Amino acid sequence: MDEIDSDRTVFTLICPDALARHLGVAVLERIESAGFWPVAWRVLWHRPDELDLFHEQNITQVWKAYRYRLVDQLFAFGPAVAMLVADQHPAGDGHQSSHERLRLAKGPSDPARSGPGTIRDDLGSVNAMLSLMHCADSPADSAREGRVFAGAGGFTRGEEGELRTMLALLETSRPREVRGYREVLAGLRAKTLAAAWDDLPRPVRKTAAVMLEGGVAELAAPGSGARLAALLPDAHPLAALLGADFTPRSPGPDPARVGVLLAALGTGIDDWESLVLATSRRFPPRRLDQDLEQEEIMPWPQCSSEPNSAPRRNWRRPPASP
Repeated sequence: MDEIDSDRTVFTLICPDALARHLGVAVLERIESAGFWPVAWRVLWHRPDELDLFHEQNITQVWKAYRYRLVDQLFAFGPAVAMLVADQHPAGDGHQSSHERLRLAKGPSDPARSGPGTIRDDLGSVNAMLSLMHCADSPADSAREGRVFAGAGGFTRGEEGELRTMLALLETSRPREVRGYREVLAGLRAKTLAAAWDDLPRPVRKTAAVMLEGGVAELAAPGSGARLAALLPDAHPLAALLGADFTPRSPGPDPARVGVLLAALGTGIDDWESLVLATSRRFPPRRLDQDLEQEEIMPWPQCSSEPNSAPRRNWRRPPASP
């Protein structure tokens, strides 16, 4: 690898969430459209041993000393692909360095700041952690991050087209994940409401049914969780789960605890749901912050002449079967 031009070769990572969503090839094509060509790559099947060194600045300065272990959860979810991509623009073309040019094409990790035309915005990153891809900020960072992710084995130089084939294999090996934050949140609220259905007074069930007719958009709308939770009897164990948005403003219970609680009721959450909820509790998901500021919370429509504020009863755990 001694012929690599470190100033014009950028370390890049196609993250596990991109491969799970079958966007790995799309990310690669956008990188190539930006004028960069992969010259070496490596599939990461497991969490890199030195992964904390990659996030050293965040862990020690931003994340307050290992407050978040979301990076571990992300790399445990599935494989990633590390690459070295070479700038194909003529040397000295423009005032931006190769690393700056690719960083601009990628877009900021925060979805609220990644504008149209960037890879992350156009392909729909979920949040700052589930952000589809990463690229190093400088030649020094490329060298350091390359050592962290490639390890002693280094990178592979295959024939042209092999990387695209590998990405296709990794994507085809699992069903395509199509759920974003809203779909995950709506699904969680739907299964939680189903688990609590027998505890809802009949007039309240009709109010919930009206909301369900709105589908994902209504179930995941700002304020919907709180209104659903208000339908439950007092002190119901699912109220906190149902009312949470799983965002920094409304983090709700830890997804691991959610999984245990729902499993006891005969349902649960899968690994993707857990990952989306866990990361969105810490990093605002796509466009939710704008929605919270701009979207007026409207009252639910009445579905009949029966009031939706039927007398509430205290929840009592049903007796165990003999």
